[in-house]
Amino acid sequence: MQITQKKTAVDLTDLAVGLVILGVVVSIGGAVLVNLRDAKLTELSTVQTANESSTFATTISDTLTNKWVKSVDVVVNQTNNYVINSGNYSVNVNAADGTGTISNTTGTFVNNWKVTYSWYNTSSRADYVVSNNSAVGLGEFGNWFKIIVIVGIAAVVLSLIFMAFGRGQNSSTTY
Repeated sequence: MQITQKKTAVDLTDLAVGLVILGVVVSIGGAVLVNLRDAKLTELSTVQTANESSTFATTISDTLTNKWVKSVDVVVNQTNNYVINSGNYSVNVNAADGTGTISNTTGTFVNNWKVTYSWYNTSSRADYVVSNNSAVGLGEFGNWFKIIVIVGIAAVVLSLIFMAFGRGQNSSTTY
């Protein structure tokens, strides 16, 4: 009598648990680095940009050149040098990347504007630069995490295929 014994399925529980732990650690690390970066932002030196031209002839908002805008000091209509009051515009700063956007809230003064504003100099201190670069790097890990999961699933599928069709026979003969 010949008894044929099939291979059992490969236990990939450790791989799955490892991927989950890796994802949790990276997520927590990214959150800590972003909080550390943001806590250091207001300690940085500020720089003022004077009379940056913003176009409102065709759009209702424009992006400011420098990131991490602290405050808008003066907005002037470029055509007649008329000072535009703060009720006629709003400034929004993207919390993720610091992009500052000035918007014409009333729709008046649709000519070009000259904007004078202050912004945080993020290249001035190493403690901010290191935590920012690390947070950005960990943020990019999300793309790799998807690839790792896809490769893991492909490995499971391939191992099941190899087990089903076999690479040889596992058999033992008893008498």
